[in-house]
Order: sequence, then structure tokens, then C-alpha cells
Amino acid sequence: MIWKVAVRIARREALRHKGRSVLVAAMLALPVAGASAADTLYHTTKLTTVERVQRDVGRADALVSFVAPAPIEQLPDGSVPISPQAGGMLAGALQGAQIASPIDAGALPAGSRVVPMPAPQEMRVSSPQGAYSVQAAERDLGNPLLDGLYVKKSGRAPGAKGEVTLSTSLLSGLDKRVGDHLSAEFLSPDEVPDRSGRLPEHQLTIVGEYDDPAHLDAEEIVAYPGTLPSGPNDAGPAKWLAQVPGGLSWAQVQKLNQTGYSAESLLVAENPPPDSAVPLLQHYRAASAGSSRLAQALLAVGAVGVVMALLEVVLLAGPAFAVGARKRRRDFGLMGAAGADQRMVRAIVLADGLVLGAVGGIVGALAGIGLGRLALPEAVTLTHREPGAFRIAPGDLALAALIGVVTGLIAALIPAVITGRQQVLQALTGGRRGARGVPWKLATLGVVVLAAGIAATAYAVFQPGIHTLPLVAGIAVSELGVVACTPLLVALTGKLGRLLPLTGRMALRDSARNRGRTAPAVAAILAAVAGSTAVATMLTSTDARGKAQYHSDLRPGQVALMFGAAAQRQLQGAEPFGSGPIFPNSGDPNNPGNPTNPATPPIDPAKAIAAISATLPVRSAAVIPTQNYNGFVPISIVVKRTLANDCPFFNNTDGSLPFPSGQDAESMIQSDPRCVAAFSGGQVVPGDAATLRALTGTVDPQAEQTLAAGGMVVFTPYDLNGTVSSTGSATGAATATIALQRSCPPAGADLPDPIRQQFALFCSGPAPAPLTLPAAVARTKDGSAVNGVRALIPQSAADRYHVKYAPSMILFDTTRMPTKAEEERANAAAETLGTTALLKVERGYQGGNDTTMLALAAVAAFVTLGAAAISTGLAITDGQADLETLAAVGARPRVRRTLAGSQATITAAMGAVLGSATGLVPAVAIVEARSHSFVQSAFEGTTGSRFGGFGAAPSVHAQSYLAIPWWFLIGTIVIVPMLAGIGAALVTRSKVEIRRRRG
Repeated sequence: MIWKVAVRIARREALRHKGRSVLVAAMLALPVAGASAADTLYHTTKLTTVERVQRDVGRADALVSFVAPAPIEQLPDGSVPISPQAGGMLAGALQGAQIASPIDAGALPAGSRVVPMPAPQEMRVSSPQGAYSVQAAERDLGNPLLDGLYVKKSGRAPGAKGEVTLSTSLLSGLDKRVGDHLSAEFLSPDEVPDRSGRLPEHQLTIVGEYDDPAHLDAEEIVAYPGTLPSGPNDAGPAKWLAQVPGGLSWAQVQKLNQTGYSAESLLVAENPPPDSAVPLLQHYRAASAGSSRLAQALLAVGAVGVVMALLEVVLLAGPAFAVGARKRRRDFGLMGAAGADQRMVRAIVLADGLVLGAVGGIVGALAGIGLGRLALPEAVTLTHREPGAFRIAPGDLALAALIGVVTGLIAALIPAVITGRQQVLQALTGGRRGARGVPWKLATLGVVVLAAGIAATAYAVFQPGIHTLPLVAGIAVSELGVVACTPLLVALTGKLGRLLPLTGRMALRDSARNRGRTAPAVAAILAAVAGSTAVATMLTSTDARGKAQYHSDLRPGQVALMFGAAAQRQLQGAEPFGSGPIFPNSGDPNNPGNPTNPATPPIDPAKAIAAISATLPVRSAAVIPTQNYNGFVPISIVVKRTLANDCPFFNNTDGSLPFPSGQDAESMIQSDPRCVAAFSGGQVVPGDAATLRALTGTVDPQAEQTLAAGGMVVFTPYDLNGTVSSTGSATGAATATIALQRSCPPAGADLPDPIRQQFALFCSGPAPAPLTLPAAVARTKDGSAVNGVRALIPQSAADRYHVKYAPSMILFDTTRMPTKAEEERANAAAETLGTTALLKVERGYQGGNDTTMLALAAVAAFVTLGAAAISTGLAITDGQADLETLAAVGARPRVRRTLAGSQATITAAMGAVLGSATGLVPAVAIVEARSHSFVQSAFEGTTGSRFGGFGAAPSVHAQSYLAIPWWFLIGTIVIVPMLAGIGAALVTRSKVEIRRRRG
């Protein structure tokens, strides 16, 4: 009966004060609408399994891929885990071989048909500023089986040779339209420069605008079959869309695997087999361990975000109900005088939360659907991916509405308790008696809860793996503990009032005295700032991790003109760079040279250097060779370190990675300077002084002299045979040792005969003895690492081991970072060289989350200003008698503005400081939990493989770097409270109306 009356009173009160009710209901509806919109967007943009597969197979039944000339094993989604070493073996075994389609190989059921899907090729196209390279693929978009692979924006599908479609991004970048012509050079090994040294230029007709639905921002060209070149040594397509009568079942997929083909099947996606029917999962026991742990980590992050968001809403809505309760104080007093007890008063205030929470929940859930639909185009723009069918989850929306109701009840709970305790006489006369004493009991409970939360979080952090439940519980409980301590902290800050001027002293002491309204506002700001700080810290840490793990073969500002297929043709001639014809062995059937034009001019390095130097700010240039990796060559020259100088996690004889399970492997590696080369990598190559200058960007006379005298140059003192002190200086003999490393399969390995024959030429007989040479250490101009090249050796040393090298690129060291326009002009200059060269400008790590960080700052500022405004408005209402007294004794009108600004600033500052400190707790916990976890490779626990265990991938380690977003914290702690104070001062009226005192 009490609740029936209370709900009726709450409903009538809500209708009587529509403005206040709409404000509170909107406050409760806002997070519900956000959650509903996010849920709608999630279900719409998250593709179902069938939709995901249809993106890959179109209207076909499966996408079939050739993997190896041997039986393979795959996962139901079509993926085939193969280590890089095994991939290299397969590439070598396939050199010069023609790939048979699954129809010709008899791997598909009778009645099947396939559509070839050739691999993309590089193409250089003319642009307004010059030229740049893009990917082009041949596809018959008019074939019904390809429906769904691309999204048509305008125009039509190509129907004849020479017709192409361009993606929206590429059309914009080239300033082209449908119907225009496109000048292109095919960067294919079979394209031969003419007598003038230029590659043939082809005119293509743009007939349509088509986008890849999974990569709407990609710059792609789709050409009609037959448009792109295909030489006699082309192995043919390795992927096909297949139409199979009745669909491709899992049993048929396994039959395909026996002949070396994998398949992504729509039928298998709709009816996935159990794990027991997947042989790969039986052989590789931990195949899904990494993804499972990653899913737990993402779940932990999401759960923490939900908990913090709900806590923020509760704390933010609490002061709003407190405002309503304060304004109805006299009504509650009259009810008490008429005989209503505290239980009735509490029920009425809770009924306010129930009614407004129900309205906010229902309206928010419905509004969220509309917001999600309106925000869908923006979500597509941000994700660069076409969504699936528009979907809503009624169960999720009902839960969101229920959360709105629960949030309203919880938010009204504290105001209900406080209102129920007030005395009838005090409520009728308007008298105020601020809180006295210090709330030690609540604070003590808060400290205990905080300690328990920290203990649970520490357990989740320092135990190997990611423990979702204790991590989430620890973070949530820790924040609740801080919230419980907020009244005590507010009370203690009142003691600092003597240090402030009059208005600041009054505002601070008033906040401490009336902590019943100040503490919820501070806690609301705390929750908002804590959430944004946690996300900002995780984003900053992720960005720091990406920057630390970014490794490039070039230093920032350097430019490489990579020869690609032209270098491979030069290598087949076994001639020094630029000293002979490109195709001297054109009669060799294994040589991909072009016998139709044996007089093709050789690559001219001087001409290439001059052409690129004319467009870029070049300081120096040199030709950089690389070892012959055409096909498969399992030998290489390596630097052989002494045991004291070698990285303890890397073995310099077989390249294995003995990482102990359960430890933070990468942080251990990067903390050891001996292991830097493990990340920079690189080959040991022959070179001269020009090569050294291009690599380091400076002149080192001692290193150049050593190199000229037949010695070698290394880039870290740990590659020397002497000892290295703690300061990094080398002592002892200035020599270094190189050796021939052979990557051969273990004896008895179960390898197909074609792959075994690839090794026979290189793995028979004893390996040559190591070679020790005089050595010097060279350093770059800016102290950065030299990546891509481990050491420079004389040509005689390379000849001793019979290791052949070919020019791979011309490296240009620049005086500054080239601009985008200069890069395009350099690409245009590369066209005149007659090479299939690709130009790369190293711009360093391009990470950063500036837009996201600004959005987080905006959210934190919005909530902070809103909570400060609510708290300030309540304070002004409660402090009306004090303002009247000040006005009566002669205080100036601006005192009211200054007091309001001081109250807003103090509230916002306390919440921002506590929130920033609190927000670091979940961020540090999640970052460190990832740091102390150890994600095993999908190949961990291998019991056997098709390649006899040879080349099994090493354990994969996860590492995160904690980075504090200082500029974000400074802006939140300093700038936002200042804005709150200025805003409150500007919107507050100066004039104080003197009212007649009751009683």
C-alpha cells in the first residue's frame, strides 16, 4: 500500500514539475540510449559467420586455395597455420611449377565449377603530383558468383580487356571520374623496358566505382581478366571460387586438404564440425589458446568499462534526485506533521527514482535504436567496413531499459535515506544543520573495500595469464572503496579553507559541511574522469607499445628505391650490378628472363640516383645488396658472437627462441642491450664506404678505413669478439666473426620429395669454418639502430662462402623528411628508369590516438561540468540564507558570482584529482596483467606436423608498455575545473533577493 501511494505521488510530482522531471529522466535515459545505440551498432556491424564467409565467397559455395604440394590440415574457418620457414620451403618447391585448379586435380565433386581469383599485381599509375603504386586484381565482376565481393557505387562492371574499376579512395586520390582514362605501368617481371629505358605505358578505361566491403578505404583497381600481364613462368592463380552441388561439406574439405588445397566453405560455416572432428586441433593442442586468452582480455576490458559507466550514471543522477528532494523539503515536513513516518518519506523519494528511471529506460532504449540507425553511416566511415543487416537485440534492449530503472532506484537511494532522517521542524522552518564530525565509519569501510580490491587486482596482475573475474572484481571494488572514502576526503579538505580568500574559504567549508550533496557530485566527477583516464592510459600504453615494437629497415627520412623483380632477373644473370645484360641466360627454362628482347639495357645506378636525387632532399645514396632469396636458399652469413655477448634468449647457431613459458619474455629481451639486434635483424652483406654512409647518415673515417682494408663493420659493440662494459664501450680485440648458417631439416623429417631436393644442394657435407676479421663499430648520426643490415663485409668474404648477392635497392639518406608531393614526384621519376622499382619513404611510427583522446577529454569535461553545475546549483539553493546575510552586511553583488565559481571549481577539482588517480588503477592493472601474461603460440605443444616439426613457429609473447597521458591529466585536473568555475560565475546572477525568513 505504501508503494502504491508513493508511486502515485511520484507520478503526480513528475507531471507537476515537468522541467525537472524531464531533466532527470533525460539524465537516466542518456546512458541507456548510448548503450542501446552501441548495442544496435554492434549487432549491425558485427558480421554473422554466414555474412563473413559470404564476403569472401560471394554467391559461391567456397573459396578454395592451393597451399602446398603435400597434404595439409586446416581449421574450419579455412585458415592454415604455417610457419614462415615452412612457407619459404613451399615457395621454393613451387618455383617454375604450374598450379592445377581443384577441378583439374580432381579434388572437387563431379559437377563443380570454379572461377579463378588471381593474386593482385603491383601497378604504377599517374597521379596529379607524379605517380604511385597500387594493387590491381583481375576479376570478372559480371560473373554472378562474385556478387557480394565488391560494393558497386557507380558505373558498371568491366566487360572487356583494358577496362577497370577503381575504389572510391583511389578515384579521389587520382582526381578521376568514371569514364576517364588511366595511364599505368605494370610492375611485373615480364614487363620489359624499351630502348629508352621506360616501361610500356598502358591506357586503361575507368568504367566503374567499386569498393571492397571489408576495406572501404583501400586503394584498389579491379581489371577485366586478360588486362594484366601473364608470363610463361606464371604459376597461375592459387585461389578459386567454387560452386559445388549441395555445398562443400567438412568431409569434402578434408578431402581437399589431402591434395594440398584449403577451403573456406559456406556450408561448414553454417554447420561447423566439433573440435574432435578437426585433426589440426588434435595435433596442435594449443591452437586456440592465444585467441581464448585474448578474448578473456577483451572481456575484462569491456566488463570494467560497463562497471565504471554504471557507477558513473548512479553517482551523476544522485545529485539530481538530491536537488528534487531539497526543493520538496517543506512538503516532506508537512507529511511528517500529518503522521507520515520515515519509511513513507523514503518510499516517495525511491518512487521518484522508479518512475523517472522507468521513463528514462524505455525512452532511452527506443531512442538508442534511432541513434544507432543514424550513427550507422558514421560507424561505417570510422571502421571502413560495410555493415551487415540492420539488427536489434530485444533482449539486450530490455536489459538496458531495466538497467535504467535500477539506476534510478540506486541513484535515489542515498537522497531517500538522507531525506527520511531530517527532522520535521527543520524541514518546516528551512533550518540547516550541516554535517558535523568526520565520517570515519564509512571511510574505514571504504579503506577495507579498497584494500580488498587492490589485493584481488594484484592477484590477477601478477599471476601468469589473464584472470578475468578477479581483475574485473578488483577494479570495481577498488573504485567503490574510493567512492566510500569520498565523504571523508571532502570533510578533510574543509580544513584547508584557512589558506584561501573569503569566497574560496566559504565555498570549501560549505562543501565540507554539506558533504551529503558535495560527495555525490565529487564521486560522479570521479567516476567520469576515472573512466576516461583509464581508457586514455590504455590507449597511450598501446601506442607506446606499438612505437617501441615498430622496427623498419630504414631510419626516419630515408628513402629506398627497391628493384623487386628486376633485381631477381639481374641475379639470374649472375652478373655484377650494371655490368652485363639483364637476361644473359634467356635460354635457361628456369630463368624468368624475356628471350624476346635480349638487348634490354641494364639498370643504371648512376641514372637512378640522379633521377631520384633531383626530386628529393638527398644527402647521400648507395646501392644496397641482399642475399639471393629467389626460390629457396637455406644458407646465410651470420655474425657469430661470443657467449658473453650473445643474447641469452637467442641461439646464434640455429635461430631458435627458447623463451621460458610464463615470463614476460619481451620485456626481458629489451632490457638486455645484447638483444637489440634480435629486433633490428638484418643481413650480413658486402658493401663499401658509400654503403656505410647511406646506412648511418654520417662519415666514420675509422670504420671506412677498416672496411677498405678488408675488415668488416658492425653496428653494435656486442658483435665484436671483445668484452663490453656496462657503459657500452668495447674492450679487447677489435675483431668480429662471421659464419655460414644452414637451416636444414632434421634427419628423418617427413618432407615431400620436391622440398627435400631443394635442400640437398645446400645441406650436404660439413659447413665451412667461421671467419674472423678486423672490425669496427659504426653508429648512426642520430644514435638510432641500423635495421635491415647486421654488418658490412668485404666481397672476398662473401665469395669465400659462395653466397651470392644481388642489388635489392638504392638507399637515399635525406637531409629532412620528404613531403608527400616530393614522394609522388620521385615515383614519377622512377618511371623514367625503366625498372619495376618501388619507392618507399620511411616516415617512422605513424600511430597515435589524438582524435580518440580528444573525444575522451570532451566526455570527461562534459560530465565534470554537468556534475559541477548540479552541485553548484544545489549549493546556491542551500546557501540562500548565507547570501542574504552577506548582502545585508554590505557584501558586493559580485560575491555571489565569485562564490558560485569557487564552489564549482572546488567540486570539479576534487573530483578530477581523485578521478585521475583512481582511473590509473584499472589502466595499470590491465596493462600489467597483459604484461605478465604469456600467450603461447598456436604451435605450442606440437606433437607432430606434416613437416616433421621443422620450422615450427616459436612461442609468441605479449608485452605492453605503461605510459601515462600527462597532457590529458593536466588538462583534466587544471583546465576543466577552471572552465567549471568560469562557467558557474558567468551564469549566476549577482543580485541577491532578500526573502522573509520563516519562523
